[in-house]
Amino acid sequence: MLLELPLSSVVLYAAVTLLLAFSGLYLLVHFFGNAGAAPAPGSAIEYPLYGTLIAFGDSITQGGSSTDDRGFVARLADIYTRRLDVLNRGFSGYTSRDALSVAPMVFPTMPLQRKSRLAAIQRALGLTPAPEDLMFPERPQPPHLCLIFFGTNDARAAPNAQHVPLEDFRANIRRLVALLRDPASAHYSPKTRILLITPPAVGDRMMDELARRDGRHPGWRNAVTKHYAQAVMEAAEEAKLPAIDLWTWIEDLVHGNAAIDGLSFRVNAEGNFTATDFGAGGLDAASEPSPFEGYERFLSDGLHLSAGGNELLYRLIIAKIRDAWPELSPSME
Repeated sequence: MLLELPLSSVVLYAAVTLLLAFSGLYLLVHFFGNAGAAPAPGSAIEYPLYGTLIAFGDSITQGGSSTDDRGFVARLADIYTRRLDVLNRGFSGYTSRDALSVAPMVFPTMPLQRKSRLAAIQRALGLTPAPEDLMFPERPQPPHLCLIFFGTNDARAAPNAQHVPLEDFRANIRRLVALLRDPASAHYSPKTRILLITPPAVGDRMMDELARRDGRHPGWRNAVTKHYAQAVMEAAEEAKLPAIDLWTWIEDLVHGNAAIDGLSFRVNAEGNFTATDFGAGGLDAASEPSPFEGYERFLSDGLHLSAGGNELLYRLIIAKIRDAWPELSPSME
């Protein structure tokens, strides 16, 4: 067939064939020759450069990046600069039920899960498993720490669409934890530290003021939110995880008990915090009686954290990290 073609066509055909062959060879050598090699100096490096701290919650977490209210997430990002990338995954209006639907986009999918299962089988057979650092590939990295902070919207009264029955909420928190702890999960990450946070207390008088202004009650009551906070603490105890009982902290600070679990604060009339020594401490009362019982020192609208509430939560998180995971303690310099 080629003999019947003009010489120029044969030459062109041969040139194209050689060009394709050399291009394929180049791509093979380039791909396999550089696989696993360290990036050259000055070249782009795939993110993340650092480990991550994920703050997963509702609008209180979303607002935690606000510098106007000294947001707790913004403060964490500041203090962990050049050490951890702090990712705000707060979703306004979300409940624990909603959290489960977006969790696959929040928690990284950890490939090579078969290696961890293989290691379990090897241990059962009395064999030496592969080193732990082979459980995960170089990227994506498992999060160093994950804050799970839901319950405020769940506790909203029915028939509001946000309402999640207490037992359902309890199960949802367990399922969120299982996404990172269950070896069968695509997000299984045994090295990730998990810190559960309860919903904060609710300022009932502030809610009543909103009801008077708007003509209908927003649907939150402190006594109801208390049960959701207790459910978080019970889930933490079952899973043997550290937790911050933000509801109790705010309640005790409002009512004058300023020393809980060895951590003390003082709050002045302006709602600003000054840290006291670990141990006995007191709460400075406001100079004038408060129409909202003192909850306005920690809550901006009876539900969301004010600058004082963000300061409280930030300090509680740092204290809990130092206690539970000293290796993650931030530099306070």
